Amino acid sequence: MTSTGKQMFEGVGAPVRVDKSTASIDPTLDSCCQREIESNRKQSAVEKTLRDHDRVAQAENERRQFNTLGNNSGAFRSFNLVHGLSFGSGCRCCYDPTTDGGDYELLAAAKEDLMATFIEVGEDDVASERERLSDNYHDDDDDDSSDDSEFDYLLDDDVPGLSSEYETQRRAELENLAQRLEQLHHHGYGVHRQMHPSRVFPAAGYGTDTMRDAVRPKGSVIHLFDAFSPRSVALDLYLERIASNYPGTKFVRGIGVSSILYADGNGDDPWKKGDLPMLLAVREGKVVAWNAGLKEFFSSADLESRVVEQWLNRAGVLVESPPSLDEICRIRPEETALLENMMKLNKLVDEERYDCGVAGCCKPFQHEHVGVKTEAQNGLLVAEEQVALCQEIS
Repeated sequence: MTSTGKQMFEGVGAPVRVDKSTASIDPTLDSCCQREIESNRKQSAVEKTLRDHDRVAQAENERRQFNTLGNNSGAFRSFNLVHGLSFGSGCRCCYDPTTDGGDYELLAAAKEDLMATFIEVGEDDVASERERLSDNYHDDDDDDSSDDSEFDYLLDDDVPGLSSEYETQRRAELENLAQRLEQLHHHGYGVHRQMHPSRVFPAAGYGTDTMRDAVRPKGSVIHLFDAFSPRSVALDLYLERIASNYPGTKFVRGIGVSSILYADGNGDDPWKKGDLPMLLAVREGKVVAWNAGLKEFFSSADLESRVVEQWLNRAGVLVESPPSLDEICRIRPEETALLENMMKLNKLVDEERYDCGVAGCCKPFQHEHVGVKTEAQNGLLVAEEQVALCQEIS
């Protein structure tokens, strides 16, 4: 009853893929128990396939996760976001507000020094830039050249409606990208975060997970730091700088000794006996490379950033393409909906309703009632002007 690879079985309308093979089923179990395990796996595969192709659920999940930009009054109050963290907000499936976040003492001091240096250098750069712009302005006044005057007519008139339509479309695309990036940061992708020792390895997807359809990042970087090591400080500053270039990778750090004690898996893993600080490369839940002591990354006291990035790239953990929404959050949309309903029943949430003019309607989104004429709507599917225009044409 063993088989390898992925399985397929006929579902409703299309085949359903089962990623887990039956080879891992204990052969000493009774046949009825084996059939039950296989049936549960098929049911999980069907539910996952339905969720992947359920556009309504995906749209609703996006609505719950995203916050409306530029209009705080219309922002959706997501129950999944935990606020008050040292780095801002994060999803409750990834962060614990009482233990996660923050910086160790040496790293915090290094950031303060960098900020002070940046402010001093920035003031000098601003003064020099102002002087350069002023000189260029006076030079332009002395230049009476009009070689490009023949093309000025191209800047005078715009195509009617084209500019505004393009700007609206482009603005919507930028807002969507900003929302997408914000959501990835809420789940730890493309950012370098400090975690509690008990949550460092689970955050990177390493170890055993009893949850069904466990969410594992394709690539993760774990820094087990030494709070008194300058090498750890230099490495953390560099990882924070490059994390935004790889939105498909999770970057986490935790205090070394305590984090190793909480790590699952085989206690004889060779990387657990290495010197601290240590850098781990985790791909799809497995440690594929590690560097104990970080000596290879430094020449004298300076960090060789190019060597670090090449090492991570060879390990295959630097992922530039971000994962989909269904692959980053452990909280299912139906769980969020259940939580909302429970809070509403307990009168913990007063949800704003859209004023459509119909008494007794409690829908929170913008809508119209067909056949009901109120001050806010006429109740018609087709406007009277369009009806009159069609009659004139006919």
